[in-house]
Amino acid sequence: MPEAAIDEEKTVEMVVLRTEEKGKEGTGSGAENGDGEEKTKETKRPGVVVSERDLELFVWVAEHRFSTKALLIERFYSEPTKLKEGAKASGQYGAVRLRAMVRQGYLKPSKYRIMREAPLLVSELGYRLLHGIGRVPDYRALPDIEIENFEHDVWVQRIRIAFAREHGCKNWSTERAMKLAQQEKALPYIPDGRFYGADGMPWNLEIERTPKRLDRLKEVLSVRAKTSKKTRVLYVLDRKFSEFYRAQMAVTESPATFHITHFDDLNTVHIGGRDWAAASLKNLFTGGTHV
Repeated sequence: MPEAAIDEEKTVEMVVLRTEEKGKEGTGSGAENGDGEEKTKETKRPGVVVSERDLELFVWVAEHRFSTKALLIERFYSEPTKLKEGAKASGQYGAVRLRAMVRQGYLKPSKYRIMREAPLLVSELGYRLLHGIGRVPDYRALPDIEIENFEHDVWVQRIRIAFAREHGCKNWSTERAMKLAQQEKALPYIPDGRFYGADGMPWNLEIERTPKRLDRLKEVLSVRAKTSKKTRVLYVLDRKFSEFYRAQMAVTESPATFHITHFDDLNTVHIGGRDWAAASLKNLFTGGTHV
């Protein structure tokens, strides 16, 4: 079900023309970039042509509600496959491209500033562009970020990038996507993310920056243990309260469902059960269990 009702009768071409009518300067057709990046095909008209990579970036931002310049450069402009042979990523081209997308009105900056940078959201114009080509049709523009969840939501994106690049994890579903799906079919609970390891095993991700109260923790762990028979649950925790969580996981009806890794070491996972065992996350995601 859609989150809200707005006019979707805009095609990609109409959105591009509307942007051009604003009279903003374009980027030119022969701009050099500092990353050895293959140039994006530009239009002969004023304005900027939206590339397939730009569209994928907009979808990412929409799925996570917002993102940051640093995360988007890491995800979309720093992969070796995006660079010419022998070139090193500097982030220069990505920063220029993001500024162009803001200037053209597809992305909008938050009113908040974190370390002098404003998080970025997809604007109403950006959503009309995506809807016009059939992407994320149920998502709608958001007024701004939820600042109290900023650090948590940034960690979700960091982990998604790292797990995909380093461990081959794929088919990610975000909390926003799952909340929309729940309108059609009730879900037992909604994790911070859901993905599949390289071996095809489904995982639910939980990011905990601060510990839950004991009564609340017992309640949520009980639900996760009962409803995750075919899905593993990975908690990313601060070491300061890791033992507290382990103790409560151990007394659920399915301790082996739970796995713990830590913000300061995302390569090692601790597997639940009577005796917790350490393993390599990479091996675990590919079907192994040992370090």
